[in-house]
Amino acid sequence: MAYRPTEKTRAHMTKQRIKLLDAAKSIVSQEGFNGLTIKKVANYSGLAVGSVYKHYQSKNHLLEQVYCELTEQDLLLDHGQIFTSNDPNEQLTTALEQLFSRALMSDKLSYALFAEPLSESIEQHRFRFKDQFKQVFIQIINQGIKQGRFLNQESHIVASAIMGTLNEATLIPLRWQHQQMPTFERIKLIQQCQQFCLRSITYSGDEASFFK
Repeated sequence: MAYRPTEKTRAHMTKQRIKLLDAAKSIVSQEGFNGLTIKKVANYSGLAVGSVYKHYQSKNHLLEQVYCELTEQDLLLDHGQIFTSNDPNEQLTTALEQLFSRALMSDKLSYALFAEPLSESIEQHRFRFKDQFKQVFIQIINQGIKQGRFLNQESHIVASAIMGTLNEATLIPLRWQHQQMPTFERIKLIQQCQQFCLRSITYSGDEASFFK
């Protein structure tokens, strides 16, 4: 007769899984994905290495789960708040503020989620994750062009440029090395990124002057 786990066993396994995932997220937040090992997760969680493999087939499987958990936990944009207004300028301002303030919330974690070199399978998750952001900006920019609020521009290229700005911005806090980036410096970084993107997209002057 095949073994059937009891309700108590299932609850225990769920508790273990949450404990392991929390330990893994703490490690990534402090050391990035390259600092994550099965042994380290076991030590952080107080569980045996064998317990980790009961829940995760491999280190890469664990990395994928951690990446998805971290990105879905705090970083997804709040569409309801962004599209409360029908004004593309206001939508863009809100979306950029959300993106940069959430994505740059911590030094090592920001770099790990957006820029750290990772395996191909996790890069696919990252691509889909970033694409969710880009689709929001493409929608806002296209609406702004249609309403005559923004100059004509290739929205998909501009959306990619926004993400490129974010990627580079995640490197700046790492320059503080062994100390956390001061709060006032982090706020300034977020504001500068937001203003740079806003000015680039909403510019309404003479484009010909750029090429003189």
